[in-house]
Amino acid sequence: MKIKELTIDEMLKLKAVVLYVINKCDEIDYFHLFKILYFADRAHYAKYGRRIIQDTFCALPKGPVPSVLFDAIKVATKQATAVNNSPLSIISNSIESPDSAYYFILSAKELPDMEELSQSDIDCLDASIKENKNVDIDTLSTKSHDEAWRNAWEKQKAHPMDAILMAKAGGANESMIEYIKENEEINKLAF
Repeated sequence: MKIKELTIDEMLKLKAVVLYVINKCDEIDYFHLFKILYFADRAHYAKYGRRIIQDTFCALPKGPVPSVLFDAIKVATKQATAVNNSPLSIISNSIESPDSAYYFILSAKELPDMEELSQSDIDCLDASIKENKNVDIDTLSTKSHDEAWRNAWEKQKAHPMDAILMAKAGGANESMIEYIKENEEINKLAF
């Protein structure tokens, strides 16, 4: 399994989701941002058969991390650089770390494009924010070490996580899993 390269439309959706969460939380550290996104995405996939974001979550020691978003945050917080006109700038130019000593704290430089978000996206994001925003890092890390994370971690550290296992970990029933698998096959044929 490899890390998916996001289209411009997928980057714009990811940007809207990230800005939505950061604005709802006022400021947030990227660890909590990653876990809020993971649990919202997992729940949405399990319930509706569609992911909120198309970023590939990878199994890192403290839990799932969205790979493209993590790269964009490293650029935004001056922990890394990107080539000129990189698609990462779609996100990295919209967020910042207000204090370089606390580079892991993020704030939004703009409001989200709400037309990018469906009501079901918002509902799952709001539920995840409410459930996870104030949970300590160790508890949140342990909570995120679900079947999808363990499966990827056992293959190789920082390995991409299987989206179907994410849906299962989010509570998807067998008929939803079959629906997701069918859609994945259709998407492979279409692209």
